[in-house]
Amino acid sequence: MKQQTLYPDLLRRLTVDSKDDGKRFTITTRIDEIETLLQESNYHLVHKGNLSLIYTRQTDPAQWKVLISSHIDCVYQDCFMEDTGDYWKGTFDNSATNAALVDLMLHDKLNESVIIAFTGDEEINSCGAIEVMNTLYQLNTDLDYGIVLDVTEEGWDDEAAFSIENDRGFDILTGYQIIQKLQASEKPCTLVHFAEPDETWDYGEGIEKGFPPLPCLSLCLPAKGELHGEAGVLIRKSSIVPYQQLLIELANNLAD
Repeated sequence: MKQQTLYPDLLRRLTVDSKDDGKRFTITTRIDEIETLLQESNYHLVHKGNLSLIYTRQTDPAQWKVLISSHIDCVYQDCFMEDTGDYWKGTFDNSATNAALVDLMLHDKLNESVIIAFTGDEEINSCGAIEVMNTLYQLNTDLDYGIVLDVTEEGWDDEAAFSIENDRGFDILTGYQIIQKLQASEKPCTLVHFAEPDETWDYGEGIEKGFPPLPCLSLCLPAKGELHGEAGVLIRKSSIVPYQQLLIELANNLAD
């Protein structure tokens, strides 16, 4: 396993082009990098579809409890990453969370009942998320929760390390446990109950083939700048570790 791989290296490797036409991936540079990075990990690629990849450590679908979904499509013409001291600057929608997630996968930080999806078409119709739902439905899975990863403009001015957005479907007790995790982190956080559309809108509705609504939220990494702009955005280096730590704690707690 490539234990020595560091987040900046992963961010650089994954800030590369990835495109689809709403039906299938047409540029697979980032997919190829993800597959290469995870080839010697403890994760199994259990689904490689037209618009999604699904990775698991536990191969029995009956044991899968929590889905983490991070979209890999991008709208940029030219992808880049620069080190600017306290920040990284680049085309990070959504390579910033792709890298954070792959890092955790390489180091086995997530519960075995947590499964991972990398999806396409998030920027248009979320057909990658729909493909994931259809695949999981066909495998007779019974997931409990979902966590969607993305970058956001929310929380930057407040120097938030992360933003919780588009939370939906959680029962009161689970919602309280999530709030406890946020408070225990002792890091600035932004909460936006209704935010810009993302894959929670699809997973949370369970819109395809009777797939039941999945209680879910978006865990977002704050960025400064136009998310889809060719000039790129800034992300704080200091946000990465607390962002990853909260993801670990949320995912593993929900999986228990």
